[in-house]
Amino acid sequence: MKEIKDTIYNSVKRIQEATPDHLIELSTGFERLDEVLGGLVEGTLVTIGGRTGMGKTAFAFNLLRNLAIEKNIPSLYISLEGTEQLCTNMLIACTLNIKYRGLLSGQLVAEEWEKIDKGLPRIANAPVYLDTKSTYTIDDICKTVEESVQEHQIKVVFIDYLQLIFAKTGFTENRYLELNYITRKLKALAKEFNITIVLLSQLNRNAEDDKRFEHRPVLTDLRDSGTICDDSDVVCFVHRPEYYRIYQDEKGNDMRNKALIIVAKNRLGYTGEAVLYTNMSTLTFFNEYPYKRDEIKEVFSTDTLAF
Repeated sequence: MKEIKDTIYNSVKRIQEATPDHLIELSTGFERLDEVLGGLVEGTLVTIGGRTGMGKTAFAFNLLRNLAIEKNIPSLYISLEGTEQLCTNMLIACTLNIKYRGLLSGQLVAEEWEKIDKGLPRIANAPVYLDTKSTYTIDDICKTVEESVQEHQIKVVFIDYLQLIFAKTGFTENRYLELNYITRKLKALAKEFNITIVLLSQLNRNAEDDKRFEHRPVLTDLRDSGTICDDSDVVCFVHRPEYYRIYQDEKGNDMRNKALIIVAKNRLGYTGEAVLYTNMSTLTFFNEYPYKRDEIKEVFSTDTLAF
């Protein structure tokens, strides 16, 4: 327990240091998203949900790039479904804007090899830590995070994804209660070490219903557990309308190569949505459209992937 006089001066100092270009909290690296979200806050649990194919894992790696590589913030990525090599390739693809499929096959053009030669040291020297165990209990995660904070001063932890975590090894009869326990442990973990935990989560199939407006996800789509929303300080959804062959919104705006980051819950700020541009062949999200109009067909018409 602390008296307010012990904390107030630190709070005022942080407020004084804040500027329009420097958020008090960690910037996501996406200006439109920061305007809604206000940045990533220490001691909070942030859940990113999305249906399969929306690009939530790719988006998480873009956040990892912006934090660890661009801003040198020590970050840990725990993947329960990907190998070290796959995770590394995804980070290379979205950082250097190289086709992910080319990294898997080794079929790269000279320009891409040049990007790798120039950009690889920047990635290699970044404070990025990967953990890709095939099975993980919540106690394993808590231990890994504690060790990472102590040894590497980790500030942000990504966990991909919730539905692959178990309370203990073995079968459980009540998965709903087990996931409730897991999300509460993660929230407590973020608060204990004053870090941001970014948790990826699958959604149920309700968003696939043709009666749903533009198949947009909502909070009740969070899969398997009602307390995912309750325990999370922030809930975002990654939604790409073109995945459902929706190429214009209700106002006639072109939705090709765009992703909506829908902030459906924000305990510390606003809700709303941010529109980002995408190139899913390189798993990259952009603040602004990076290509000339005559390059669209070449860049986006083939070899698109989604994670």
